[in-house]
Amino acid sequence: MPSPRPQRLVRSAGALVWRFTDPARVALPGEPIDPADIEVLMVHRPRYHDWSWPKGKTENGESLVAAAVREVEEETGQVITLGAPLTTQRYRLGGGQTKEVHYWVGTPVPEGHSSERLRAPVARAPRTEIDQTAWTAPERAADMLTRRGDRRLLADIVARAREGRLVTTTLLVLRPGQGLTPRLDEAGDARESAAASASSGTPTESAETAVSATPRPAPTPAMVASAAARRAARVERALAKKAESAVALADPPLSRFGLRQALDLIDLLSSFGVARAYASPATRARQSLTPWASMGGGPVTLVDSLDLTASGSYTQIDAEARLGRVRAFAAERLREQASPTVLSIAGSARDAIIEEIRAFASAPVAGGQAPRLRCGQVLVAHVEHGPDGLVVAALETHAVTTKDPAAHARKASKKH
Repeated sequence: MPSPRPQRLVRSAGALVWRFTDPARVALPGEPIDPADIEVLMVHRPRYHDWSWPKGKTENGESLVAAAVREVEEETGQVITLGAPLTTQRYRLGGGQTKEVHYWVGTPVPEGHSSERLRAPVARAPRTEIDQTAWTAPERAADMLTRRGDRRLLADIVARAREGRLVTTTLLVLRPGQGLTPRLDEAGDARESAAASASSGTPTESAETAVSATPRPAPTPAMVASAAARRAARVERALAKKAESAVALADPPLSRFGLRQALDLIDLLSSFGVARAYASPATRARQSLTPWASMGGGPVTLVDSLDLTASGSYTQIDAEARLGRVRAFAAERLREQASPTVLSIAGSARDAIIEEIRAFASAPVAGGQAPRLRCGQVLVAHVEHGPDGLVVAALETHAVTTKDPAAHARKASKKH
């Protein structure tokens, strides 16, 4: 009897987009909202004869958050940014497949917002796929929705509105993209080895096997001194080259792959509506935000105190004091009720910032394992502001989907 066909996971993403019925009203973090004062955005699918939330499958290896904002714009024409994540929906499809749909709270962006400028144009979905869209009061939407899971998501939105948790602030922590690792080439290593051997009086292999056709005259003192000077100069050049490499390794720029990661980061940052950025002094930290900033994403502020190395202007400050400055900076960013912000941090200061974020997290979030970011990954903290202070209600980890050609080549070579 043949083995059953393994299940295949189909990943999709979407958003529950809401707005005030009064266009002039501004949403404030922590403000309780009467559900009668808001509308939610729904789509009608003629193929299934149902009303649902805008969503769709990921395309070309794009991230889930990029797929969510693209699908909403395709199906409704609304450019949005994402807020807090909602419960992921899972259900069976035909042919042994399981569908997994990731949802976020979504809000339309104001006209001229940077997220609108940063994204590529999106073509509207055909009418055979989506033939109607509607802004609807939550009470009426509950009657229109077909799927039970969609109604549960609506109930979550309504509860968040009443409790003052619908409007959150977002803080992102970025580990910069892959850095360049400088190395002495093989020829340089060979030259250095030969120079070191010569200076120590140890003959190299070529010196041992070399045979002269005619006997050489005995070297004069001047010839010996000149040869020693040349050997010393070669050793000095080799040591200087190694020292330069060590300095570059301490603060390397982005590699070619890291630069591609920085370009792909634009979509991820625009999905959350990031409008401000801070960077540590490391070259990679600044370069990772350069494409986003140059495209009009927002200003990048360099913060010297986010460098915990022993060099720079903070050399004389006690290590504990410098660590305290980093954590205080993170706490200040969390308390701000401002536009979404990204921190591009290289080195151990990033771990200190993540620890500070987890210190404000709710019990379920703080109880999870501390995230370990890879190059190009982003930790997204969603912050709720209430009368008792702030709470980090959700933590997400997202990565750019850049493929490393070098890693692919290494895997291919192992197969052969």
